[in-house]
Amino acid sequence: MFRPVIIVPCFNHADAFASVAKRIVEYKVPVIVVDDGSDAEQSKKLKDICSGYTFIYTRRDKNGGKGAAMITGFRKAAEYGFSNAIQIDADGQHNTNDIARFLELAKKSPDALIMGQPVYDSSAPKSRLAGRKITNFWVAIETLNRHMPDTMCGFRVYPIALTNKILSSIHFLRMGFDIEIVVKLYRAGVKIITTDTRVIYPESGVSHFHLWRDNFYISLMHIYLCCGLPMWLLTKWGAKMKKLFLLTVFLCGTANAQNITEMPTRLKNFTDNLGTVSASFNQSKTMPESVKTFHANGTVKFVKGAGFKWTQIKPNSFEFTSTLDSYCVNDEKKALASLPYFSQIQSMINDMLNGDMTMFLMAFNADYSESKKGTGWTLMATPKVPAIADFLEAITFAGDIKDLHQMVIIYKNGTTVTINFKRMTVDLPDEIKC
Repeated sequence: MFRPVIIVPCFNHADAFASVAKRIVEYKVPVIVVDDGSDAEQSKKLKDICSGYTFIYTRRDKNGGKGAAMITGFRKAAEYGFSNAIQIDADGQHNTNDIARFLELAKKSPDALIMGQPVYDSSAPKSRLAGRKITNFWVAIETLNRHMPDTMCGFRVYPIALTNKILSSIHFLRMGFDIEIVVKLYRAGVKIITTDTRVIYPESGVSHFHLWRDNFYISLMHIYLCCGLPMWLLTKWGAKMKKLFLLTVFLCGTANAQNITEMPTRLKNFTDNLGTVSASFNQSKTMPESVKTFHANGTVKFVKGAGFKWTQIKPNSFEFTSTLDSYCVNDEKKALASLPYFSQIQSMINDMLNGDMTMFLMAFNADYSESKKGTGWTLMATPKVPAIADFLEAITFAGDIKDLHQMVIIYKNGTTVTINFKRMTVDLPDEIKC
């Protein structure tokens, strides 16, 4: 059910908020005012205003910044059972006449982040406008989206449940909060809807922005978000890698076959002697809009008995089973059986272990070749099945007769994943997990 609330963070802005309060009360929407450690006089004024309008008043003993105040507000809103929260500043910069339009957009798309796209007048300081352009440039890089709205405009509507899920990952609680939370929500898959809104800088307004300190602070935040970009790409594109996880294990075994008829034996021999294998990979994707290539690096491990196992059920009959019952997408566990083609891949592996190549040859073209000296080999598998061919271009393996060295997965969308295998004598920590 759509139950909106207005959250107003306030630090020594009681005088300006008195005027804002008169305007927002007209919309008959509950209001939570978060007093972010204001001084005694300002706190008393704020309490009186809230009491007069029956606003919900909550106070933080120490000033923690806008982000800290908003996090307090989000949690308070969840306690009261509200579904969406309008964030609006207490200093009068935002146009309260747009609240109805913001609410209408949020009602139509309750799981989206509704963001105000600021329209400035002559009151806007030129230095602040320049700073916003720099931030917008970096946000485009941090999200790989050059159409992102102005992330420094604090007039917006949050989906509370989805927002509360990412609050533990928010680290910049002052001037960087408005930027970081938008980037984190976007990376979490939350849809963003924008709408124009007029923003003014009142002549008598009190600003808590400190030019050198806060610009330095925001610069640190952009460095942090850029450093987190590879891991986000890994999570984002890793979902497709996980969809091919079982297929990858299956092909790892078949890659050692000197010819197609020896694949069932090679598969069992490879997995029986698997031990622990480190799979370090480099993932790149060419972005059409900028013709730039982005990379992600990481390490996964394949361990016999940890993720999959083979069971001999008869003298010459083997069965493949998984020791995992779930996988991870965007930090959420999902049933392994929900993976596309899971049952088909499981059946294919079982058939191969028992000497039947029919299903594999129906699904893939297998082109195996060795070097003239017999010291190296390659195997290219291209999908025959249209459903697989829709997202997978090819998988290529390379190595020598005894071992697998490299695998390259090429997707239809231009993503390329290069995996280098190395057998290890010690266990590795899991790098990809919920």
